[in-house]
Amino acid sequence: MNRGFLYGDGFFETIRIIDGRIPLIQTHIDRIADALAIYDLYLSFDIDEDFIHGATSSYNKNGNLRINFFRDGQGKYLPESNEVSFDHSFEEHSQDFFLPTSLDLEAELKKAPTKPGSIALYPEPKPIVQWMTVKSLSSIYYVLAAKYKQESQADYLLIQNTDGYICEELISNILIQKGEDVFIPSLKGGGVNGATQRFLLRNYGFAITEKQLTMQDIETADAVYSCKGSTGVSRIK
Repeated sequence: MNRGFLYGDGFFETIRIIDGRIPLIQTHIDRIADALAIYDLYLSFDIDEDFIHGATSSYNKNGNLRINFFRDGQGKYLPESNEVSFDHSFEEHSQDFFLPTSLDLEAELKKAPTKPGSIALYPEPKPIVQWMTVKSLSSIYYVLAAKYKQESQADYLLIQNTDGYICEELISNILIQKGEDVFIPSLKGGGVNGATQRFLLRNYGFAITEKQLTMQDIETADAVYSCKGSTGVSRIK
């Protein structure tokens, strides 16, 4: 058994594949690089487009590729090596995938698929610590949050940080619209910086403002969007 299984000593990246294409390939590469630095993991190879395409070469259908990165070698809590091993798996699905394309973000958001549902708030705050901004193999916080969501019969579950501000949704980032203004939770608020959110900030940063969002902001927003690597952008309110 590896350290990923024994100690949750690693992280994973979920990558959407559409007919062999990877729409968010560069933001996934960026996320992996950030996670490696946060976890103090050492690679003897490059994480680049060739690596990602190599991992996806046998998957030409629609679905999600999951790559698990974990610290290799022996040791108990204290590792004897910081080198990395990885494995991957694939889940086939054909969910809608939408990303804005033109420079007019407001107009593009109107094209997003609509998946409305009830929105609840998880009462257990998420600590504002760097390692929890990575999609960790040790994901018990999100496991328990998912159980709470099911018990609450909610469609979407917002996560708050220890300062009481919304930092993400259970399995996605969020973006809200009030009039002509578009906001995302502060990047310093402890949320995971997802691949779709990175894409939006890279291409539409001029039109998006970081803000410490409250539940009242969500309730009074004209629109709330989910930003997820597997489906892109969708409107949930």
